[in-house]
Amino acid sequence: MAAQPPTSPSSTSDKLAPADFQARWWTWASQPSGTNPVSDTSGRFCMRDQPVEVWLLAGTLGEEPVERQCRVPASKPLLAPVVNLASDVASCEKFMKSAQGEVLLDGSTQALTKVPATPFTYEARAGNPYGTSAGRINSVGCGLYAWISAPASGEHELVIRGSAPGGVEVDVRYKLIVGAD
Repeated sequence: MAAQPPTSPSSTSDKLAPADFQARWWTWASQPSGTNPVSDTSGRFCMRDQPVEVWLLAGTLGEEPVERQCRVPASKPLLAPVVNLASDVASCEKFMKSAQGEVLLDGSTQALTKVPATPFTYEARAGNPYGTSAGRINSVGCGLYAWISAPASGEHELVIRGSAPGGVEVDVRYKLIVGAD
């Protein structure tokens, strides 16, 4: 794993604070297992239920390396968690002590946002792969996230690699087709 690029403890999108973007990401990522974008190994579910402000991308649930293809509308910034957790303050503090990773867009290292333990609420769906019940979930989230300005139209390669305590290993390669609205 490459050395961790510089992170900013409080930088976020111009539109969303850490509690807001974690709520959107975890709501999106808490879809039923059969159509879940995190457990998806091809990218066929990446377009499901995307929020308005940002285009969300996913890591993995810990399986082997994954390659996905995803069509992304033009003019949308991207949000990709490298490693993240929804749990409690103590678990987040332990998780973040050795969380590391990198995001590369067309070979260029992207800055990571280090998000410490932050309370947020999200909507989980029945049958999600995290074992949470359906409905509103109050949680504490943390992680390393990459905010990426809207890429130019055309094809791009996005690589997400990360690791964290508990055997968390993420290795995802996206072929992004931008402007394929």
